Amino acid sequence: MVKMLSFVSLLERDDEGHECGYCKNAKGSISDGMWAHRLTCIDYQLLIDRGYRRSGQYLYKMNMCKTCCPAYTIKCDALNFKPARSQKKVMKAMTKYLTMPEVMTVAKETAASTSADDTGDRGATVAVAAAAAAASSGAQSTSGNWHQGKLHPPRPGAGADPDRPPCRKAKDVRKERKAMKKVGGAEGEGGKPSEGRAVLAVGSDGGKPPEANSPFKTIEQLAVETLPGKEPVHRLTTALVPSDPKDPVFEATRRDSFALYAKYQTRVHKDKPEDITTKKWERFLVESPLQRKEAAPGIEYGSFHRHYYIDGKLVAVGVMDILPNALSSVYLYYDPDLPQLSLGTYTALCEIMLTRELVKSLPELKWYYMGFYIHDCPKMRYKGNYSPSLLLCPEAMTWHPIEQCVPKLDVSKYSRFSPGGSDDATGAGAGAEWEIMRRIPVVLPNNSGLATYEVYERRFGRRSRKMVETYVVLVGKEIAQQIVLIM
Repeated sequence: MVKMLSFVSLLERDDEGHECGYCKNAKGSISDGMWAHRLTCIDYQLLIDRGYRRSGQYLYKMNMCKTCCPAYTIKCDALNFKPARSQKKVMKAMTKYLTMPEVMTVAKETAASTSADDTGDRGATVAVAAAAAAASSGAQSTSGNWHQGKLHPPRPGAGADPDRPPCRKAKDVRKERKAMKKVGGAEGEGGKPSEGRAVLAVGSDGGKPPEANSPFKTIEQLAVETLPGKEPVHRLTTALVPSDPKDPVFEATRRDSFALYAKYQTRVHKDKPEDITTKKWERFLVESPLQRKEAAPGIEYGSFHRHYYIDGKLVAVGVMDILPNALSSVYLYYDPDLPQLSLGTYTALCEIMLTRELVKSLPELKWYYMGFYIHDCPKMRYKGNYSPSLLLCPEAMTWHPIEQCVPKLDVSKYSRFSPGGSDDATGAGAGAEWEIMRRIPVVLPNNSGLATYEVYERRFGRRSRKMVETYVVLVGKEIAQQIVLIM
């Protein structure tokens, strides 16, 4: 079997800088870049573990000591992920939207009718409210006294119903339920429920195993798309499409995907419509240097677009790379007309669930990469809410819990996380050694063949030595000896 090789070209170092997309400093963002002509997924895995990210075929790494907003690679331990309260709310909001949006609509209409002008077009809304009141009174007839004439139902807006107990705070209800769970059930003598106590039935949440009733629910247990015995009101479906213009499935969805991207960029990022073109979209999010390869039956490594549909309409697209050790998120665009669904957070949680699903077939694939964490940028700090997460030390190239890194970043926007003063053994800050450089595979000028850098230097002199030394320092000694550098 012929070994698949990776080919890159080192681009000229940008010491002058360009506009920062986070703090808008005109010349503050400084990075080092490479153009990836072709990359194996294992080589790209090694590169992102050294701080690289890709935008299309362009690979870049922030110059952490000089750039205005140091960007730290962040990854989440998907297997041990525990959703935060805000993330649980997003999952529940989607469940409500999929299973019972008509209830929310009626509630909004009823609320609106109480403050609307008394005009003829209120009839339908008032009728709905009256029907709801009639149903409520029928359910209460066995305990109330309305039918005996002792009390009269309150008129709309006249105050609380005297026949019903006062409302309780949701917080108090949750505390009571939690206490019930700790007790271990609500059964009294003879196995019957104790009088006056609420009972939480085992398996009451859709036939899930008993552990589903634990106060610490997994993300999968929160992702409820249907209620027991009920048809969903809306249907959510997903599709994983190869990021390849030649793929027939991608080609069939190209127009809808680009239209959603254009809508997102203009509404959310305020881009000018004339600046959004299919060519730029393809170069940014469609073209990929990663070589697709079968990882397991029905699973491939490579670049993909994950499409999210509600009732057949495309509402979000997550661009991602499936790598040997991780699922790496590249970009997301979604329908801004659905702000109540928090699609940014929801799709991130779905990608964590996808990682947890993939690990069943690929045990090494257990990390979810979220790109860069920028402590000084409020809109990028949210990534630290996905717990547990680790940050990459920019000097030692080692991973550290974000909780240990934040105190250092509060003091200085650039920080070393690893204890001690030595750099990593792969050449993060040390000068490149000749024994390493001489073995680097290169493509000779004019595509005249493959050789080692030692052969290149004998034929063309030392004019490129400084550039190659920089290359080894950036990518590390291990990667430098297995990726082919185009001279």
